[in-house]
Amino acid sequence: MGISENNEIRSNLLQCPLDNNDKIFFTLMDYLNNLFTSKEPKDILRFYDFFDNRDQLIKWMMERPKGNYRIVEFNKENNDIIVVIPTMDVNGKFAKTCRDEIFKGLHIIFVESGVGNYYFNIAHNLNAGLKKALEYNPKWIIVSGDDMYKIDDVEVLKKELSKIDNKKIDIVFLEKGNYYSIPQYFGKKTWRYKLYKYIFDRNLFKLFKKFKIDYFYALYNFKYSLVSKKVPNTDFINMVSFGIFSSNYLKKFENIYDDTYINESEETDFSFRSKLENANTAFIKYRIGTFIGSSLGIGKARKLRSFASIVYLNYKYSNLFDDLLKNGL
Repeated sequence: MGISENNEIRSNLLQCPLDNNDKIFFTLMDYLNNLFTSKEPKDILRFYDFFDNRDQLIKWMMERPKGNYRIVEFNKENNDIIVVIPTMDVNGKFAKTCRDEIFKGLHIIFVESGVGNYYFNIAHNLNAGLKKALEYNPKWIIVSGDDMYKIDDVEVLKKELSKIDNKKIDIVFLEKGNYYSIPQYFGKKTWRYKLYKYIFDRNLFKLFKKFKIDYFYALYNFKYSLVSKKVPNTDFINMVSFGIFSSNYLKKFENIYDDTYINESEETDFSFRSKLENANTAFIKYRIGTFIGSSLGIGKARKLRSFASIVYLNYKYSNLFDDLLKNGL
């Protein structure tokens, strides 16, 4: 591949196809997306001001373009275990670490979005990578973030998975890490929580009220008892940045991740849905490290962008949570 061809591919990753190719034009979608993807919290707050209610926001999320991607594969001859990794740059340091150190020798499918892809949608890209992986009919498909670092050798991972029957087990979790295999539950806000937000973060308090946010997912190691009422029977393991799936299990889904989510909560949704569907799970002793927020950040702007996904998650599950609280199931 020549330099000019490579540059053309990377440029194309940053564009979405137009319905009308005769002219380039700016739309309200572009304007709102620029506010949404801004690094400035004030811009993201302006984005939410545009919508009158939850339904309008979710409609925008559903209509938002999914961005472009390209698939790049390594070690295609090894197909028992395939690793799917979303990344901005397949030649970047994180992707190189994944293929040269962490998962060395395994078949890796990178889904590259390109740096500066403002319509980036991680759920959409993961679905593309998983569908590609399923074409090889592997025993196991691993979904991993690219911002990871090596602790255990890949041979430990292979040995541990060889002990498990992929026809009987749907999902394999690692023992709890700092950003994967996290025990969680859903809780409903109490008046204490609302008072806390009103005093210390009025902007978020207003958003919670405007967009009907009653529920959020809580970590067991946080002291949420004063601010949330646990929803019965919602305990689940959140895979977050690392999950292992039997290909037999993933074949059941037309789209594995819900791509209405943009850059948050898609893995939480799938983890919780798998619990509701009684997926068979197992745990293995393999350790891997995670650099948290290396690509999307961990500051106030990221927190505000993530709010849109919390709105959508409440839209999907509030009725279920209401019933569970009412009936104590």
